[in-house]
Amino acid sequence: MCHDKMNHFCDFIDRKIDDGTFIPMVKAANSSMRQIGKFLVFFVYFISTFLAFTSFFIIIPYEQLYKPAWLLLLLGTCGLYFLFNIQYHYYKARTIPPVANPGEEGDSFCSKCNYWKSDNAHHCSVCEKCVLGMDHHCIWINQCVGLHNHRHFFLFIANLTLAAATIIIAGYQSFSDHLFLESSQTTYCTTILEHAPLQDIICDYDGFARTSVVFCYLLSGILLVMVGGLTSWNIYLISIGCTYIDYLKLTGSKKNTSARKRLNKGFKANWRNFLGLRRNRTFFKCVIMPTALPPVKYEDISPKSDAYDIV
Repeated sequence: MCHDKMNHFCDFIDRKIDDGTFIPMVKAANSSMRQIGKFLVFFVYFISTFLAFTSFFIIIPYEQLYKPAWLLLLLGTCGLYFLFNIQYHYYKARTIPPVANPGEEGDSFCSKCNYWKSDNAHHCSVCEKCVLGMDHHCIWINQCVGLHNHRHFFLFIANLTLAAATIIIAGYQSFSDHLFLESSQTTYCTTILEHAPLQDIICDYDGFARTSVVFCYLLSGILLVMVGGLTSWNIYLISIGCTYIDYLKLTGSKKNTSARKRLNKGFKANWRNFLGLRRNRTFFKCVIMPTALPPVKYEDISPKSDAYDIV
């Protein structure tokens, strides 16, 4: 009985999709996602600015009570490095447009774009275009993650994960002192700190320092879990030579075994292609340093190129 009702409901949904009933609702939802994405871009900049301000002007100065000067200098240097890389790769990930890679006659046909699309392209209904090497649509950068920006997106979330882990490890004592005021003998505003240039200004606002430290630490914990999980998932997909779309299409089907093998060039080759470590490019230049690799035009792409070989 329940099975028949479910089949009837599914048939009803299929008919509504075919006759275009849901098209206005889908378009409205996609438009809303684009507008929300614009807000979230500013939200990311706000949160990253808050974390940087709290870390550099409250947590690190306060940690001089517990850590030697050389370690504070190292933490400050690492913090600046992470901050610059996070902002740089986030900006690149959200602003680099998808690579124009139309298919040829005989390839899959995209009815929405009304044109042929290559095997590596997937249509995004939010961006309203076919995206080469699409991994997913990310509302936090307000565009798709694909071959045009996947490297920058990965380095953004990887640096954000490392920055969050650094705050969690290095700022525990600050968090503990400001969370448990009853058992703490000192706080940022009750101690004269030598290297705290904004201490007087910050402490003029009652409770601001404590709230900032606690919120910064808890937010870093959330980012470490969520963004760290996303980073780990991307590491796995890159290691097997797949995007998320590829993984969904090629998982659970024996007939797609050859396709999975075709995409997977081996652990080392997959990472070299993804990071763009070709043409005498070094790991230091392409990964450690914030570097933008030149885009490759469609006419320069060989039909035999690897899936990630246009980076």
